[in-house]
Amino acid sequence: MATKGRVIVIEGTDKAGKTTQSRILAEALKVLGKVCVIIDFPDYTTPIGMEIKAFLDGKRDYPAEAKHLLFSANRWEKKKEIESMVENGTIVVMNRYWQSNLIYGASNGLDTSWLLRLDKGLPKEDLVIVILVDPGISSKRAETPDMFESDPQLASRAYKNYLKFAKEFRWKVIDGSKSKDQVHQEVMKIVRKELKV
Repeated sequence: MATKGRVIVIEGTDKAGKTTQSRILAEALKVLGKVCVIIDFPDYTTPIGMEIKAFLDGKRDYPAEAKHLLFSANRWEKKKEIESMVENGTIVVMNRYWQSNLIYGASNGLDTSWLLRLDKGLPKEDLVIVILVDPGISSKRAETPDMFESDPQLASRAYKNYLKFAKEFRWKVIDGSKSKDQVHQEVMKIVRKELKV
């Protein structure tokens, strides 16, 4: 019986270094002899992902509920793929997952229980690591901000919501304003401790 894989979610505010840290983590796990795959959400390569890209770039306009339904549908598109990788012993590193929908949806004034129901039944994560940087830093790091990144009020509410929900769901929080290597060391420490890899 092959050991089952794991799902590690790297979450956090915009421009906190999630993509970078997801990639460094995957490389580090491969060096440890693990089979590891990264999945980025939104996944812009799928039909629903292309629709998400269109509204983030301001080419389409939807009510907030429809946007968050599309974000959720984008994850459901990948459900079978994620499940089969986990079954085969792969460690799946998620660069954002349902947690983003909850945080940004709540920050947009949507009902949290509705948001949580959208993703009920998706593959369960084993560990969530939230990398936070102050909204003032994120806006300086964003070269071409999308509609979610260019709203300072939203960024500030998202930051507060990450802290609030991290407490509620026991997510691990890391300060993303440290150097890339320092953040990676902290990520690895948490992964080793929590998942015994």
